[in-house]
Parts: sequence; structure tokens; C-alpha cells
Amino acid sequence: MSTPAAAIPEGKKEACRTYIEQTKLLVALASTFLFAPAGLVAILKEKTSVGIGDGDLSLFVAAEVLFVLSVLAGYVGLGSVAGSQDAEEFDVFRTATRLASLVQFFLYVAGMVSFGYLAIRLVNSGGAG
Repeated sequence: MSTPAAAIPEGKKEACRTYIEQTKLLVALASTFLFAPAGLVAILKEKTSVGIGDGDLSLFVAAEVLFVLSVLAGYVGLGSVAGSQDAEEFDVFRTATRLASLVQFFLYVAGMVSFGYLAIRLVNSGGAG
């Protein structure tokens, strides 16, 4: 079901470009949180003296896993758009693209909520978890 490139509306092509940029931005945002473990290595080394409990560590790992899954879902969404472009359909509303985007977004939000909850919990407890 290939359409000649000249017959594809410019709006569809622009929608694909916009989708790709938005997805790349969300991937970049989620990726920045993947560097958090490097910053916590020193703290985790002294976790008992700082007062970080096992529940806090579990919550931190859960947030990191959610961010990693968000990044992976973003790549799936980008792959879906690439498939649409290859077929010269430029369809950002196809089911695979929409599902990957929704999964990416909600995993990112869940990661942010988990990470925010952990941060608030640690700040309010003075580090004693």
C-alpha cells in the first residue's frame, strides 16, 4: 500500500517529525535519571550510617527500572514510526505507535512519581528510612 512520495500530504510528514522529536526528548529525559546510581554509589556505601533502608533502595531500583523501560518503549515507538515512514504512510496514529507512546509516557510518569516519593520520604525522614 505504498503511496508516491509526492502524494503524501506535508502535514503527515511534519507530524512524523514532531512525533520523533517529542519521543527523543522523553527518551533523553528518562535517560538522565539512569545516571542517578552513579551519584548514589558513595551514599549506598555508607547506607547504614546515612539511614537508607532496604525499602528505600527497593523504591529507588523500581524507579530506575521504570525509567529504563520508558527508554525502551520510546525506542519501540521510534521503530514503529520508522516502519510507517518506510511504507511511505507517515502514520503516527497507527496502533503500534500509539501503544508504544502511551507505555513510554506512563512508565516515565510512574518513574517520576516513584523517584519523587522516595526523595520526599528521605527528606522528611532526615535520611532515616
